[in-house]
Amino acid sequence: MARGTERAVLVAPEVPPELVAAWSEGWEDWFGPARVPLPRAPEKRHLALVSCPLGTLAAKREAPRGWRRSLAALGARELRSAQAFRRAHALLGCGLATPEPLAVLARRELGDCEAVLLTRYVEGRGPWEHLRAGGGLDALIAALARELARLHAAGFRHRDLKVSNLLVTGSATEPRIVWTDLDGLRRIGSVPPLLRARDLARLSMSFESAEARAAGVRAEHWPALVAAYLEAAGGRAPTADELGRYLARTRRWRERSIRRHLAHGRPVL
Repeated sequence: MARGTERAVLVAPEVPPELVAAWSEGWEDWFGPARVPLPRAPEKRHLALVSCPLGTLAAKREAPRGWRRSLAALGARELRSAQAFRRAHALLGCGLATPEPLAVLARRELGDCEAVLLTRYVEGRGPWEHLRAGGGLDALIAALARELARLHAAGFRHRDLKVSNLLVTGSATEPRIVWTDLDGLRRIGSVPPLLRARDLARLSMSFESAEARAAGVRAEHWPALVAAYLEAAGGRAPTADELGRYLARTRRWRERSIRRHLAHGRPVL
């Protein structure tokens, strides 16, 4: 993209203006031949590690396509990077863990637009990587159930809740869940049972993946997670009927979604 109008769309208070100016001048170089890849996703060219006086940051490049690009170039459509910035700060304000966003920079010219989101880099593993590294499965299930219940209690739902959008930090016995890739996150107020079950169902697809099986996850672990979630969300152990209804809902949605994924040649993640 030719150099257009550079603008800091959003900046956290702790970021000094001179650092924003330096980022604005050179952020495209982060994704060039000298790109430092993210350890969890070295093949993703739109992600990079950045060293700066604030520490190690993660940079995510956004290049809208089609009509979205034209609207973003005019400022008539909010950038996904800016949406992620706001959602992340909303999560942090509710005590939910996510990489802290520091800035969104955009470069606009007639009919074209690119942007980059900068967040603090969080060292961690994916859930199944965590298990392969010696993490306890029961502890991981308890942490996933507890944090999803907290997410819903805060009025958020996640339409793309899968393990690739989760990061695990902490120890083998006390894992901590960090929410990443917030494109599917929405704050809707009270989350009704149907949407709670839908979020669970999307996560259950990850529990059916080949990677999950290789990490030691078995069929009986999904009912254990749903039971732990319902207890964390309701403050009491679910009855057999309550658990059965949630499991039936998640199973129906999961099976339909897996069939669609396979029909389109997409992997189950």
